[in-house]
This record gives sequence, C-alpha cells and structure tokens, in this order.
Amino acid sequence: MNLLDVHAAQMIPMMTPVSSGDSMLYACVERTLKALLEERTSQNSNRKRLLLESKVDAFKRKLSRADADREVLGDRYLKDVHTCLDSFGMERTNSQKQFHKAFLGATLAHIYGAVDFERHRTRILAQNNLSDPSFEVLVVTPRRWGKTTSVAMFVAALLLSVADMWVSVFSTGQRASSSLLEQVCKLICHVPHGSSRILRRNQEQVFIKGDMPSDVRRLYSYPSSVQGESDALSKLACDHSIKHIS
Repeated sequence: MNLLDVHAAQMIPMMTPVSSGDSMLYACVERTLKALLEERTSQNSNRKRLLLESKVDAFKRKLSRADADREVLGDRYLKDVHTCLDSFGMERTNSQKQFHKAFLGATLAHIYGAVDFERHRTRILAQNNLSDPSFEVLVVTPRRWGKTTSVAMFVAALLLSVADMWVSVFSTGQRASSSLLEQVCKLICHVPHGSSRILRRNQEQVFIKGDMPSDVRRLYSYPSSVQGESDALSKLACDHSIKHIS
C-alpha cells in the first residue's frame, strides 16, 4: 500500500456528514475512495500472483533444461533391446515382431524405472504409439508358432540390455522350464562376449554380468503344476455336484 492508499484509508473514517448535501458528498467520496482502495489492492494482488507465476515458470524451465541435459537411461536400454532382438542370428516373423512389441509395451515401466517412467510418461507412451500402458499380454496361437522362441528372445534381450533386470518365468512343467532357460542361454552366448557374461547357471536360474560390478541381472525359470491345479478344480466341482445331488 502506497502513500495515496494510506491517505485514502485515513480519510474515510475522518469524514463526518453535517447536512444532507454533505451526506451525499460524503457518500460519493466514500464510494470513490473505497473503489480506489479495492483497485489498488487488486493490482497488488495481481502483481504478487504474476511474480509467483513467473517464479514457478522459471523453476519449470529449470527442470526442463535439467531433464534435457540429463540422459534418460531407459531410452538407451530400449534402443539396446530393439538391437538385441535382431542380433540373435534368426529372422523374426511378423507374429514374433508383434509379440515383442506387446511385450515391450508391458515392460516399459521396468525398462525405464518407476521414477523416469512417471516423469517422462507422456513422451515414452507417444514414442511407442501407446495411449496407456498395458502390463499384461495374452498370446494365443496354434502350436509351433514361435511363442517359446519369442519369449526366450525377449528375455535374453532384456537381460543383455537393462541394468539390474530380474525376470521370472513360469512354465507348464520342468521340461518346458529347462528348455526355455537353455534357449535363453544359447541366445545370450550367440552375441559377442555373451558367454563370458554368464556368472552362474543351474536348472532354474541364470545370473548375467552387467556393466558395473553391482549390476547383476537374473533369470528365474520355474516349473508350475498345471495338472495339480486342474485336479483341484475337478475335485471341487465333483464335491459341489455330490452336495447338490444329496
């Protein structure tokens, strides 16, 4: 509030009407002074708001410049995954390319990491032609369509490209589980220096050396008991039928 505002605020309570003419004059002056005070108050508020907005905008621009200068590791990881998928010595079918595109869409948050994915979510989704991320993929095809090979290629590409990556695969049985793990290891060994990156391997897990000593990437391939689940469901249905008949 400047000197004019102070004088106006002081004049309002000091003016006391003497006659009816004075009352009208007083009312007119009072309205004028109040309007002046409100206008000045509004101007001060607008100046403060604009100053605050300018500071916020400056901070946003600073963050934008920092993001532009800082490399987003997920971009490099994603590029390396694409490169790996075409470096295993086999030509992917159109169906396998479609599978891998869906797999990538479901794993973007893991490739970029939670913080970078949320910060650059709009750009990442736009670059991958996605409106919203889908974290589940269902593939249904006839036999001998390349599903297992597609999964093995994608898992191998993730392990070779993304730091600290952990992958868990559940197969229909021990033989399928071991076969998938064997196929992943063969694909890893196919790339240059791939075999030297395998730190540990057994029937259910493979550890891969990353770019740093602390960067150890893991694959766990587990057998699951589909038959056991089917038997349990059959028993439950049978018990329900007997109870219903009785």
